Amino acid sequence: MSRKSVDRPTLGDVARESGVGRMTVSRVVNGGELVNAATATRVRAAIKKLGYEPNEAARMLKGQSSQTIGLILPDLADAFFAICAHAVQQMAAKQGYLTLLLASERDRDSEAKELAMMMSRNIAGILIVPSSPDSIGQLQDARARGVPVVMLDRTFPGLDAGAVMVENEQGARKAVHHLLEHGHERILCLGYDSQFNSIGLRIEGYRKAMMQAELKPDIIIAEDVSGIAPKLLKRLRSSKPPTALFTLNNVTTMDVLQTLQREGIQVPHQVAIIGFDDFEMAPLLSVPLTAVRQPATELGRTATHLLLDWIRSRNPEKRPENPHIILPTELIIRRSCGCEIIRRNRELVSA
Repeated sequence: MSRKSVDRPTLGDVARESGVGRMTVSRVVNGGELVNAATATRVRAAIKKLGYEPNEAARMLKGQSSQTIGLILPDLADAFFAICAHAVQQMAAKQGYLTLLLASERDRDSEAKELAMMMSRNIAGILIVPSSPDSIGQLQDARARGVPVVMLDRTFPGLDAGAVMVENEQGARKAVHHLLEHGHERILCLGYDSQFNSIGLRIEGYRKAMMQAELKPDIIIAEDVSGIAPKLLKRLRSSKPPTALFTLNNVTTMDVLQTLQREGIQVPHQVAIIGFDDFEMAPLLSVPLTAVRQPATELGRTATHLLLDWIRSRNPEKRPENPHIILPTELIIRRSCGCEIIRRNRELVSA
């Protein structure tokens, strides 16, 4: 087998195949600027035929614009973040960009190292679900160097960055109103990570719904998920236990459901539950979960679209005109909220 048959195709090979100069091929690979449509089409056909892949490392060593975006998430074990990551990678790939995906494991030091590594690699732009407010300084430094930054799911005020979030407050209010319509008055709100505005807005939505119903809010906020179960059990064993629970994210939801199962507490007969954030296994649980669904796929796609548009703009140092995008949520009604019990009771009354 000849050496040429095993070598990867080069930029020069593409130039010869398409009958153009190397500079023209380079321009097409880097966005197609200053190349007419017919020539660009011919070059892309040659790239596809030969299986040419741009040498990203060489581009960065030369100080040229990278075709890689960075994505930092708190936890890939969380289904919500995993779905977001998949959507980001798919959208970026369609636009000719690679995604450098890292998980901070909710550790501020790890997140700081990951941001520093991305900046050292001349990354084209950064997508991040922040794990710590300590990241603000590094993100501000990235912006000062002209690197576009888009936060998703969680944001920090005052940072010159794009943001894509969901209707956290409205979604929480819809969930609590649903429980109130079932006659629940003692609705307990549980979660952690209240330092982030996404969780803060959900708490505010719960609080407003309860106060509108002239009921006293009852909120448990732990430092992390491990602190939720002991506080929940104490409340459940009190003289006036909650009759319904509203959980602030899917990690909390699963921890609460496991706690209830261990204690032999039946859902929804003894306590109803609605969780913020739907997940793939929710309808397959022994008692299918009623949940506020976030459009995780759309969140990832929208954030990527915003970032890539910004990267390709004439002035990446300046934010886009509409840098903050809010996506709607949806209440998915299943059995854990007690709808089936309410329906049966109504049927008995009318019989």
